[in-house]
Amino acid sequence: MDKLEAPWEDVAKRFQDRRAASFPVRWLVPQDELNQASHAITRVADLLPKWLSDEEIRITELGASALAAKIRDGEWTSLQITEAFCHRATIAHQLTNCLTEVFFDEALESARRLDEHLKSTGKPLGPLHGVPISVKDHYNVKGQYTTAGYISYSRFPVREKDAHIVEIIRNAGAVLYAKTNNPQCMMVLETVSNIYGRTLNPLNTRVGAGGSSGGEGALLASHASPLGVGSDVGGSIRIPAAFNGLYGFKPSGKRVPTAGWECTMTGSESIIAVAGPLGHCVEDLELFFQVVSNAKPWLKEPLLGFPWLSQPEPEPSKLTVVVDFKPFEHKRAWDEILLPLYFTDGGLDIKQTLDAGNEPMFPSAKRLISDPIVKERSIHEIWKLNIDRDIYKMDYLQKWNATSQATRSGKPIEVLICPVASVQGTPHDVKPWWGYCSQWNLLDYPSGVIPVGRVLDSDAYPQNYQPVNELDRENMELYDINLYRDMSVALQVVGLTHEDEKVMAAMKTIDRIVNQEK
Repeated sequence: MDKLEAPWEDVAKRFQDRRAASFPVRWLVPQDELNQASHAITRVADLLPKWLSDEEIRITELGASALAAKIRDGEWTSLQITEAFCHRATIAHQLTNCLTEVFFDEALESARRLDEHLKSTGKPLGPLHGVPISVKDHYNVKGQYTTAGYISYSRFPVREKDAHIVEIIRNAGAVLYAKTNNPQCMMVLETVSNIYGRTLNPLNTRVGAGGSSGGEGALLASHASPLGVGSDVGGSIRIPAAFNGLYGFKPSGKRVPTAGWECTMTGSESIIAVAGPLGHCVEDLELFFQVVSNAKPWLKEPLLGFPWLSQPEPEPSKLTVVVDFKPFEHKRAWDEILLPLYFTDGGLDIKQTLDAGNEPMFPSAKRLISDPIVKERSIHEIWKLNIDRDIYKMDYLQKWNATSQATRSGKPIEVLICPVASVQGTPHDVKPWWGYCSQWNLLDYPSGVIPVGRVLDSDAYPQNYQPVNELDRENMELYDINLYRDMSVALQVVGLTHEDEKVMAAMKTIDRIVNQEK
């Protein structure tokens, strides 16, 4: 790729100025008023209702499934709902810098057409009829730019066609209205780039919104999107979901379309990158997968050709809740298999893409790529790593099946409950440990995230606590109860490969017990 002639700062200013001009003036909060309201307040999500009407608040507090039902029942039109979310997204962006491409006029026109369709036919276009949906920046949307966090991608014209997943949700009746920020090089857990800047966490602007789907996380946590589409190769859906108090799901590989997204290292499949949803409830996550399945995407893209088969919730009386599961060589797998497979080119594709845009690499990415484990490898070395990966998968499956010796039923565990991350958020430019999430990318296990509470004063470290290893020491030194107080706490629910529906069913039960039957 040839180098851009313009300084990267000029390119970034041009794209940010174009974005700023996309917001309707009538919805923008004057900057002095915004500064005064947000002064000394870090939980800026609580400020948004101040600038919204009562009806806009009622609309934007609902998720995708509920909104679709309201439209079908005639309580609200798609135009009313889309206007409310566009208005709230405008203010959310002013507070968090979560958006990249803004196309509200197109969205409002789409909503009008959908309202007319429902009025004239009496039938919705599909399960998402009239519901606004946001998508991560690196998905192509017809008529919009896709920079994917890179200055050099600015050279490409607006896209002429939708990504496959965008096409599917449009055909199901969704209204696309904005694309959301993702970080430079994607492989980091905070959303910041030279082209669009840093996205803040609306629950606490002193910490990051997570990454790489952090723009989605911030937008949804601001209740400025009812359902968003992210992607995940190491935690990029689950970390933003956890840090922003949301629900998220990383499916097994090859179940959801990825054709038509843009990023570096495309074509590297030793660790499978996947598309998936972030939302406000488990039901909305499942709705996403039902919509994808109904479209039979395997007829257009090489995917697994079986439909989404919803499962009933497990009966609590049959659950064996307390079964310890000891992690099986997770740290060794990271050092010897996962990290080497992430960057088999030694980070060359990322470095060349940054060089083509004359832009500097962010410290978080630099720390990752400069790890001594990361190096360019020969084809024979990559083959050996893939063999090691598959052997580890088989060994892990044996470990999983061995839990049958500890259950009342004599059967192995069906799902595993574990942390999403070692912290509830990270100060800006701090790289947290990925292992609680990336482990399941290595194994290609589906996993979902459920918010289960907030950090309390009682969650501070005991004074006599002794770290168990160096990673734990780093985490302990990072932790500050004054920083994390009231931040979201989340659980991760994990299942075996292609048992996504079973994981989703377990999430429903756990969510109901923890969050709805308190």
